[in-house]
Amino acid sequence: MFRRSLLTAIVVLVGLAAGCAKVEEGPDPAEVAYDALKSAWNEAETPEAKVALATDYLARYPDTKHSGRMASAIIYYQGQELQDPQGAWDVVSVAMAQIEDPEQRFTAGLEALGLADSVDVPLDIATLANDLGAVRPLTFDEHQQVAEMALELGEWTIADEHSLGALELATPEQLRADYPDREFTDEEVAVRVQRRQASALTNDGWALYNLGDTELAMNRFAAADEIGSVTYLGVPNTPLYQYWGRAALSEGDVDRAIDLLSVEALFGEDPTAAKPYLLEAYVAKNGSEDGFDEFLSSTRNRMARVADDFELLDYEGNTRSLAETNGKVTLLAFWFPT
Repeated sequence: MFRRSLLTAIVVLVGLAAGCAKVEEGPDPAEVAYDALKSAWNEAETPEAKVALATDYLARYPDTKHSGRMASAIIYYQGQELQDPQGAWDVVSVAMAQIEDPEQRFTAGLEALGLADSVDVPLDIATLANDLGAVRPLTFDEHQQVAEMALELGEWTIADEHSLGALELATPEQLRADYPDREFTDEEVAVRVQRRQASALTNDGWALYNLGDTELAMNRFAAADEIGSVTYLGVPNTPLYQYWGRAALSEGDVDRAIDLLSVEALFGEDPTAAKPYLLEAYVAKNGSEDGFDEFLSSTRNRMARVADDFELLDYEGNTRSLAETNGKVTLLAFWFPT
């Protein structure tokens, strides 16, 4: 979350009557404090310690390029890990009143809106987006952030508007423009654009369904599904099957709902979000919850994909294949070096 930044000194040339003299300003106190915070952050072992560091920095320097990051840290550690959303909001709201940069207000505001379920947050997501949009066009990611937050808050019109804004930016040209320092192959661009399109269509479908446009919503879901941006297990990289399944359930298409929600509840990124609706569809079809656990187990076995064989090096540099473990209990652990 906290990436190392370069501390720079600004050299100002001042013309004097006797010639030109070079005057060097001192380091920015906010940046010096941020560098100190990063060092202390690595040593902080508890959420309380991290909250104290972020709170102190935000209190002393509320309007810097780090404001959004500090607000995010406070909301996560204090609001979520320490389960004190009101305390997190009390700190962040004071800082937000002093943030003038629309980009930092946007970042901090979206994070603060995440507290809406627990705290009466007096923020308007449309205002946050419009304030930033008055300065510059929103990026694809920013449109997506607004749309996803609007879906969580039940702001369906705003979600529709920004999902469409994201969809307009889901093009190869815009993707390359968003990453000017990276060289993508045409295949990599195509995959990333597919993901963008599928995500925007999924969000817009759910917004439209809740706005009462069922036919167009179903068309959006079908279009997202046709793009086929899925994980290794065949689950969409978006909440498509959860939203589509819930819509099908509401429309009385129980079998379709079960098919869609089963995939999401068994192999999706957030199975707990889809499982209650799958249970509701199961009860609607079978009359009770009896046999639901057995249904989940049999469906998981039926839908599970056999892992493709692959080879990796062990710690001694020997080549090992997954096929060598057939018939044995095997644990695969993947991690990224830091």
